[in-house]
Amino acid sequence: MKRYLIATIVAFSTYSIALADTVGDVLKQVASNNLTLQALAHDNQADVLDIKASNSIGGPSVEYSPFFTKGYSGVVESELVVSQEIDFPTKYAARNKQAKMQNIVGEQLLIKQRRDILLQAQLLCIDLIRLNQTLSMLHERLANSETLLQMYQKRMDAGDANALELNKVKLDCMEVRTLVNEAQGERTSLLQQLRQLNGGKPIDVIDTVLPEYPQITNFESYRALALASDADVAVAQTALRAADMNLKLQKNEWLPNISFGYRRNTEHGEGINGFLVGVSFPLYSNSNNVKAARQRRESAELQVMQAQNEAEATLRTNYEQLQGLQQVIDHSDVKLLQESLTLFAKALQHGEITALVYYVEINSIYEKLQRHIDLHCQSVKLLAELHKAEL
Repeated sequence: MKRYLIATIVAFSTYSIALADTVGDVLKQVASNNLTLQALAHDNQADVLDIKASNSIGGPSVEYSPFFTKGYSGVVESELVVSQEIDFPTKYAARNKQAKMQNIVGEQLLIKQRRDILLQAQLLCIDLIRLNQTLSMLHERLANSETLLQMYQKRMDAGDANALELNKVKLDCMEVRTLVNEAQGERTSLLQQLRQLNGGKPIDVIDTVLPEYPQITNFESYRALALASDADVAVAQTALRAADMNLKLQKNEWLPNISFGYRRNTEHGEGINGFLVGVSFPLYSNSNNVKAARQRRESAELQVMQAQNEAEATLRTNYEQLQGLQQVIDHSDVKLLQESLTLFAKALQHGEITALVYYVEINSIYEKLQRHIDLHCQSVKLLAELHKAEL
């Protein structure tokens, strides 16, 4: 199914930890539990039923008129009329088509809303993975600082270190703990947002590997395919078809309504039976209805053009930003940064550099590693938006 294609596209590390989910599982749960999608589905059915209800034949009317006069006891004359009014038969067929089109419009809106909600959930998951990577790095950094703190406390006791170096180690431990608390707070906030998308049910993401997407090698070919399957454009195009059908329906509303029935008149107990046939023409109201329908049709046509322009502009903007970020990421040598951390740690342990020099260097390295994590996350989020039509 196209709706679950994301489950095969997003390649994450899998874990079997209780109460934790992969991103693919998260998206499936959100699609099933999201309250907005459930409400929209009910609204769509209600709209279709409203059109069907307005397209049904009304109930018959019954009228009885007794007449009295002086000098006569009881009813002198009476009239009984039972009638039924119906629209011209072709109107019912046209309205039935309109109900089907309304259902299609509702389905397209539901697909669009589903895509937007799943994309929002996916972006939250990517941010959670970023925070998982950040917390993993911070916990490792904190463990190293605490180890150094123990080492410098022993050196102080032995007279091999000074108070300035010891205080520097303590300050770094405090700083890293603050960074851990900030990251955990941000993660809690993102989990709360993800929970709301999941219908209020708690959900978590424990992956530490960002998803991979197919690279876009030919933007023009990709652009054509993306616009052809864009949900916003599809909604606008469906609304245009609905406006065309509504215009045709309003043009047919000039056809008369037909009434027929049974009439019975009585005079002094003698009954006379007959039939009732009549027509009514909407001569005055239909003209403005047709004009309004024509204006709505023109508006829908302009909205299609606007949706196409906005979708293409978004694609180009995301693609250009992705290209710029990718160049920065390609020039980032993470392995070199990690090796430098190890070398500086060994140099400090062997007394080749002081703690002050050590922290100046490694803080710069950790800032570069964090920036790499953030930029990589940002590039993956841009790719997720470029591939949102596959949700």
